[in-house]
Amino acid sequence: MKVLEFDEKKGILRLYLEDEDDLWTLQTILKKGDKVIARTSRDVGLGNESRRISMVIELIVEYTEFQSFTTRLRIHGVVTDAPEKYSLKGSHHTINLDVGNEILVIKEKWTKQALQRIYKQAEKRSKILVALVDFDEYIIAIPMNQGIRILSESTLESLSKNSEGVIEDNANKIAKEIESYFNEYKPDAVIVAGPGPFKDIVKSKLQGMRVYTDSVSSATRSGLNEILRRDIIDQVMRDYEISKGIRKLEDALANMSKDTGLVTYGLEEIEKAAELGAVETLLVIE
Repeated sequence: MKVLEFDEKKGILRLYLEDEDDLWTLQTILKKGDKVIARTSRDVGLGNESRRISMVIELIVEYTEFQSFTTRLRIHGVVTDAPEKYSLKGSHHTINLDVGNEILVIKEKWTKQALQRIYKQAEKRSKILVALVDFDEYIIAIPMNQGIRILSESTLESLSKNSEGVIEDNANKIAKEIESYFNEYKPDAVIVAGPGPFKDIVKSKLQGMRVYTDSVSSATRSGLNEILRRDIIDQVMRDYEISKGIRKLEDALANMSKDTGLVTYGLEEIEKAAELGAVETLLVIE
């Protein structure tokens, strides 16, 4: 989510929605009586025929609908402003918001809690893909603000006389699924966990991603709840933030050694750069 504009006096907040968690967050702060302005479409009678016309309207919110893990938020209400030629004022309408849309939200007063929720959602968040694996079953999920999204859940070919071949095939199948979801959701790290050694076999087949392993009692939904209560989630987040900081520091040192003029240090020099609006990244080392 990007906060494009906020005018506290007028109660106006303009947002750009980047993912489905943004839609969910917006739905939690919209209340009856709020006003929203967004682009929508509506069937409009033109002579003897009807055409669906794209337009920007203002709506007083009556209620909202959002189904978890979808990319559409429906805002129902009464039109208070629209192009006059379509005579829509006072009529009921539903705005369908999707990922990639902009919206203007107008409240008489923004509560501290609502603003905190919006700005927290606008912060860069780490994403983790979780895969629980065992010799006979697996489950892949991604934790989101709105809950845990189950991406895949299945049983595996049972072990037979050719156990090694079956294990190899099963590990390859899971690794391919993990890689597919990794490319789709672009998480910062992957956790592969399970009750036995199969997790290490799967991990060995994953390349080009940060992978952590842990043990859980089963590769099921109950095992998923178990791993999400573990410290490993916090560990992954900490490791990611630390490695991100190290990369920023290495970039700064490289620029300093090349004398590119892109890096400055010392309180006075940084203060001057800040006054000029020339600070992109600020590193503070304790």
